[in-house]
Amino acid sequence: MKTSSKDRNLQWIQNQYTKGNISFSHRLQRPIGQWSPKMKSLLIHSLLAGFPVNPIYVVEENNTIYTLDGSQRTSTCIDYLENKFALSKDTPNVVLNCKENGESIVKEYEIAGKKFGKLDAEVQSTFLACSLEFCTLSEYTDDEVKEMFYRQNNGKSLTKKQLRIVNEPDQFSTMVYSLTTHPFMDKLMTKAQRKNGTDRDLVRQTIMLMETNQSHEFVSFRGKDIDSFIVNYSDSIDLDKIEFLKTAMDKFNEAFPDKVKIPVTSMPMILYSGYRIQKDKKSFSKLVEVINEFLITYDSNEEYKKYTLEGTSDIENVRGRFNWWRDKVRAIS
Repeated sequence: MKTSSKDRNLQWIQNQYTKGNISFSHRLQRPIGQWSPKMKSLLIHSLLAGFPVNPIYVVEENNTIYTLDGSQRTSTCIDYLENKFALSKDTPNVVLNCKENGESIVKEYEIAGKKFGKLDAEVQSTFLACSLEFCTLSEYTDDEVKEMFYRQNNGKSLTKKQLRIVNEPDQFSTMVYSLTTHPFMDKLMTKAQRKNGTDRDLVRQTIMLMETNQSHEFVSFRGKDIDSFIVNYSDSIDLDKIEFLKTAMDKFNEAFPDKVKIPVTSMPMILYSGYRIQKDKKSFSKLVEVINEFLITYDSNEEYKKYTLEGTSDIENVRGRFNWWRDKVRAIS
């Protein structure tokens, strides 16, 4: 693997992003929007005050620059330039060298509580000229990219769900990513669940249920069991099954035009049910009826809720929910 570095000013970065030449959607990268207002403000102040900022690690594929590490920093700068947030009210002033009446002077500017468009003109010009170091990877293998991603983020605020990406074989990782970006996932997941990687685990758990058979039972959703499935079985997933699941998600997306509030512990079972109905060529509309009835009567469904109270990832509770939905699917013609 080779690397090359080049400083890119924020004006250039914004222009390239506007043209669609910079993307934050690489399958190994966390979704953007992870940072708090305080963290965003600290980054903007750091750039203006001349403090060092970590490099942005990128790869170039099909004439597009994909960020691997640094999406939060890059997207924060772009969002600030587009006036999408104001700096925290406790953001310190910045001291800049500027010219006044042809003479160089040192001047202090107040930036707290301001969007980019409300900054003094001198501060705006200084910010646009600030640079981020883009470190581009080339002649790399997917394993090297994963290793780099792990080393850059190990010990930082990545969740176990997010770090699980590193262990996934490339085909499986691409498969998971394609399903997490399906439009129906936006109706299932909250923004917080998107940020912390719950959406990826939902897809992994659904695939585990799809792979459950008489020889293998993947009905424990504990972290170590998901990791074990990824390492030992994810290379052998039948791609036809994934296509059935995608088609089922298309139909769910049509059947539920708005956000649908499904308990997170039941989401894998419902996605599995859609896959199974599609695979067995049964009535999808009847499954939708079952789901709607399930949601309406959920609070009084004691038979089912006993599997959702404690240890919801343990084998007995996952198996209980799974069997309940399998019985519902079997009853549909």
